[in-house]
Amino acid sequence: MKLDQKGIAVSSGSACASGGSVPSPILISMGVEASLAKSAIRISLGVANTKVEVLEFINQLKALVYQA
Repeated sequence: MKLDQKGIAVSSGSACASGGSVPSPILISMGVEASLAKSAIRISLGVANTKVEVLEFINQLKALVYQA
């Protein structure tokens, strides 16, 4: 939600299972605990994204993570 408020769109879960409340089966198969897998976010980039946008996303995410 906080990233969305900053104009950065991310999603939880895989693209084919977005909106679900179950953890990603891929993360579970990689050995990630279910509680942690449920908190994962999916980040999608396209050819139109710039290096500046990616760096801004990283900075915003860091600020949120270290704020917690």
